[in-house]
Amino acid sequence: MPHYTYAVPEPAHHRTRLNEPQAHHHPAGVNAHHHRRKERQRVEAPDFRFCVELGLVIRSRKRNHKTVAGLEDEISSQLTRAGIANHVPSGPTSPVSSREWSVASELCIPSRPRDHHFGMKLVSPFFRFSKRAEAWQSDLRAVFRTLNSHFELTTTHQCFTHIHITPETGFWQLDQAKGLAKSALYFERCLDALVPPYRRKSVWAKSNRNNRYFAGMSMAECFGQVDAQTTFAGLGMRMNLCSALSPTGAALGAKPGNDFVHDAYRWSFVGLTEGGGYGTVEFRQPPGSTSAAEVSAWVMLVGCLARLSCGAGGGLKPDHKPQLKSLGEWLVYEAEWCSIPHKTLLKDLLRQAVPVTPAPGTMAGMDADAITIDEDQRLRWKANDRKVALEKYRRLLKHVRAL
Repeated sequence: MPHYTYAVPEPAHHRTRLNEPQAHHHPAGVNAHHHRRKERQRVEAPDFRFCVELGLVIRSRKRNHKTVAGLEDEISSQLTRAGIANHVPSGPTSPVSSREWSVASELCIPSRPRDHHFGMKLVSPFFRFSKRAEAWQSDLRAVFRTLNSHFELTTTHQCFTHIHITPETGFWQLDQAKGLAKSALYFERCLDALVPPYRRKSVWAKSNRNNRYFAGMSMAECFGQVDAQTTFAGLGMRMNLCSALSPTGAALGAKPGNDFVHDAYRWSFVGLTEGGGYGTVEFRQPPGSTSAAEVSAWVMLVGCLARLSCGAGGGLKPDHKPQLKSLGEWLVYEAEWCSIPHKTLLKDLLRQAVPVTPAPGTMAGMDADAITIDEDQRLRWKANDRKVALEKYRRLLKHVRAL
């Protein structure tokens, strides 16, 4: 998945990429047997800013909290003692910061107050992906060192690691968003192999490829529909269209025939529907993470995939079957190009892939046929939940515009 368009020569101060992985397809006009000799330098991809949402079940090691508010305060206090800037957005209008961690309860994760376990969400500041990679990795290590020292961290099927990304300019170009959308559709089965089975059929991370709009289309037809979009709202609708007859539609009381846009897909483009390219794209499929190493690996995957998808060119062939091995080579190579520290974490994530083998008579990637009563209720609760990451993005945008 290289950047196949090399129309602009690389400036002299940029590094030359050596030992480039063998591409399966070559750009038009380049002889496959002599492509290294004739190849021109790549056009640099955009850098990204990102934040992560960590959904976990947390219990204090020293205190038996009876309410989630007490646990929020203790987490915040311990992070502050460790020198980690943070806040608790305690009310619907309390401010959030794009430069601090936010500590809040999480409605989609069941709590067990009698056992002093609560579903919690920690939302990071916005970081620079490649330009300050050591900074965000160091910050993640400090946060998890503090959490694991003072709290018990466990995960359930509802726990998550969500990653929000936006170009460093603070807004998207439509072609960038389209490039990422096509990668999300094309590589869905590959990325499914990296997550536990329960995250392949989660109501909180539904399939974009098999959503209400794209289900039944060939990949070439999907690409054609993405390319035909002239607005971010149109792109978001196609990537995140949910059937009124689906379990999610039934839970939210959608009337038959009134299909709707919903954010609980593997890739959520709903944040871009406000217009003008402002907002984030969110990767929601990874399971809960209890270590900085796990989160770092997922961030590397998303950041590198976004750069490969949004740089000049593309090169995806909808009539060819995607291969995780080839994708992995390009992701690792992009991480090397960006000088991201600790690339072995990304390699380890790719190595533990388990191919998706659907049950007889079923189609890989299809969502679960039904959801639990608890999930039904939590979908309704989440519909009115506060979007902390989106609020952080809006604060970030004010800072970016002021520069």
